[in-house]
Amino acid sequence: MNRDAGVFRGVGEHRPVTPALAMQCPDAALSRALRAFVHGRLGHHADGDDVVQETYLRLFTYQASARVEDVKALCFAIARNLLRDHHRVARRGAHVELDEAMVCPLPAADRVVAFRRAVALMAGALERMPPLRREIFLRRRLDGLTTAAIADRLDMSTAAVEKHVVRAFADLRTALARRGFTMEAGA
Repeated sequence: MNRDAGVFRGVGEHRPVTPALAMQCPDAALSRALRAFVHGRLGHHADGDDVVQETYLRLFTYQASARVEDVKALCFAIARNLLRDHHRVARRGAHVELDEAMVCPLPAADRVVAFRRAVALMAGALERMPPLRREIFLRRRLDGLTTAAIADRLDMSTAAVEKHVVRAFADLRTALARRGFTMEAGA
């Protein structure tokens, strides 16, 4: 674009330039000095390139509305302000190392979801069990009754009660295995 033809205002938008608003473009020496200044304070070249780019954008935007006597001084002032903003944002989102003592003792969310799915599967398997098997299993595992106590209350042999408990476990394992869960994995 010819410097005398117009000043960039937006995409495809130009306005005539008066001599007082003639745009001064930074030269190669200024570009190198500005890059060295910014990169020396950031260290990360991608962020430094972004700061330099934003510096030029703000310089050209400012030159579109006002005359700039010292382009170099304005470039460095803009860059300093952008670096301050960058460091302020970086401090807010600073990385903090977690100490092992700070680790939550509760299970991770994915484990909680897996356990809930396993419980739902087991509840469905319990509902599908024959009523006597379910009754014996619940008395043994939930109520904590002994095999002899269950046999006495239901007027059954202890061997029959043990068989129902074993078969109930087999039904639960089968229901979980169909969905990819195993009792050994803790679910």
